[in-house]
Amino acid sequence: MPGEEKALGRCSDRPQTWRRWFAFLGGGIAWTTHLLSIYAIGEFGCVGGWGRIAYWNISGVAWMILIMSACSLALAVAAAFTGYRDMRSDSGREEPANDDEGGIYLSQFGTILSVLFSLIIIVETLPVFAYLHGC
Repeated sequence: MPGEEKALGRCSDRPQTWRRWFAFLGGGIAWTTHLLSIYAIGEFGCVGGWGRIAYWNISGVAWMILIMSACSLALAVAAAFTGYRDMRSDSGREEPANDDEGGIYLSQFGTILSVLFSLIIIVETLPVFAYLHGC
């Protein structure tokens, strides 16, 4: 029946629930992981002697923090981009789905939160550039 195919098509063009939750929680999880890991790397790396090892005149601790920051930032940006794409998909639909209002808000606020967490990760990484040569 043609009506059923159209109804199924409308439901299938909605973003999946896991994407909406990833957009909402991805940036926060990335930031929390970043905060805890750079603290541990900074403390235990300097005590363990990684500050004395240098590549291209940058200490091993700074390298590890920069790598962790890049990974966390990539996750937060991916969450923001996922939320943005879902928002665009929601606004491009012909008929708004009243049964999916919670998911729409997850995408909208997830995009905003993930962008903010991305900025926080960048700001948390800036002090590392003052200590590139050691602990």
